[in-house]
Amino acid sequence: MVLDSLNDPPGRPPVQAALCQADFRLTADSGFGDGWNHYAHSMAWFRGRLYVGTSRASLAALRLSQPTPRLYPWPILAPNDLYEIDRRAQIWAYTPDTQSWRLVYRSPQVLGTNQRDDVPSYIGLRGMAVHQDLGDPHPCLYVTTWSPHTAHTPDLLRSEDGEHFAPVPRPPFAKTVRAFRTLQPFQGRVHISPTASGTAKGFLQDISSEAVVYANADLRTDEWTAVSEEGFGNPDNATVFEMAHYTGHLYGGTINPVTGSELWKTAGGDMPYRWQPVITHGAGRGPLNEATAAMCEFKGALYVAYGIINGGYHRSANIGPSAAEIIRVWPDDSWELLVGDARSTQEGLRYPLSGFGPGFDSLFNGYVWRLCVHDGWLYAGTLNWTNIMPYLPMSLWPEDVIALLRRWGEEQLLARFGGAELWRTEDGIHWEAVTRNGFGNKFNWGIRTLVSTPHGLFVGTANPFAPNVAVKRGRRWQYVHNPRGGCEVWLGSPGGEA
Repeated sequence: MVLDSLNDPPGRPPVQAALCQADFRLTADSGFGDGWNHYAHSMAWFRGRLYVGTSRASLAALRLSQPTPRLYPWPILAPNDLYEIDRRAQIWAYTPDTQSWRLVYRSPQVLGTNQRDDVPSYIGLRGMAVHQDLGDPHPCLYVTTWSPHTAHTPDLLRSEDGEHFAPVPRPPFAKTVRAFRTLQPFQGRVHISPTASGTAKGFLQDISSEAVVYANADLRTDEWTAVSEEGFGNPDNATVFEMAHYTGHLYGGTINPVTGSELWKTAGGDMPYRWQPVITHGAGRGPLNEATAAMCEFKGALYVAYGIINGGYHRSANIGPSAAEIIRVWPDDSWELLVGDARSTQEGLRYPLSGFGPGFDSLFNGYVWRLCVHDGWLYAGTLNWTNIMPYLPMSLWPEDVIALLRRWGEEQLLARFGGAELWRTEDGIHWEAVTRNGFGNKFNWGIRTLVSTPHGLFVGTANPFAPNVAVKRGRRWQYVHNPRGGCEVWLGSPGGEA
């Protein structure tokens, strides 16, 4: 289907039909039938099938490590002993021709440092990439992992056929590193960076004990080399959170809770690389742009999405709540604000070219989690924290949220704003909403994965409100089974016919 093809400039590929919510159909619900599959955390198209890696019982684990003030009641029913839950991360494969899902991998268990023999090697699978390495006979599927603090440091999994997965030689992470998410090929090398830390005393979500980019030219070996200084030389850069390849450079975006996220780039070459800053101080917004959450090249520019970790409200660092921004960076390092707060910066006045303030004018969109190009359109998916609000002490609610609550009531507020949002643009300036309610499921609080395929745009959600969610009945809270809890996978194509 072609839109307005007679008006397309000569030589420009026709713009394909933009997707709307009616074009999407649900392919997997309720965590693939298991509500403890909270996140569709990674996704890739490989050998004619869609692969999805899950993270399990994320909200149950957070209950044991979250900073004060505590949520009350806890949003889901969770045991004090996490080992009562099967937390072994899974990989599911979808075959479009038969419209069927199949479990192709489940994490093994190991003897843990706590002397238990039922410790999962991996509780989450945070990233996927298709890459042909030096020793690969053809492109293979690589998966980055998240390991509990009682297990070994995380592995990089490899599969030649999508059926059998095994770790390559383990990256040289410090013992406290628990996860990594991004795998970025560049100049014949694979690049990774640690993104979480943990010990028996606690877990730091998305904050690593080392902020270093590692590279390896042959994944059959353990010859990982640090190609950046710690934090690019800035000790406030807690993590190199996201990477991208753009105009012959490798880009790295950081988490920085002190002065705001930074964006660095390198032309590569001999190791260690020489890096130069592109964006500092959270693009002039400081720690309200604490993290570079997603990056994507689109029509000659690098689109960079920001946010505050922990769902848009980093309580332990006292940042937020505040909503996400999107900027775009050009090859000469100049940048424009597309969605966000108008402000004066070191580079001059910046105002949102789209006309949208932070979070597409919604305080609840704590970050833009994923960006993806599909059929000539850029899609942006958010994390929306509305459904956490009833469990927060009212003293922590922003004044404008309290005003909305008084005007509409809690149920109407949740109904109106609950659920992640998916937006689209053809030029980076004019944005339209695809869904503003998590595809009709308010418990889909995040669009975690987006993958463009020949069959359409696949969308994977984060939905941790399962298996049993706290519901207020009158003045009392009780836990009830939630059939809409657990991650979901949606497929969008014109007419919903893929």
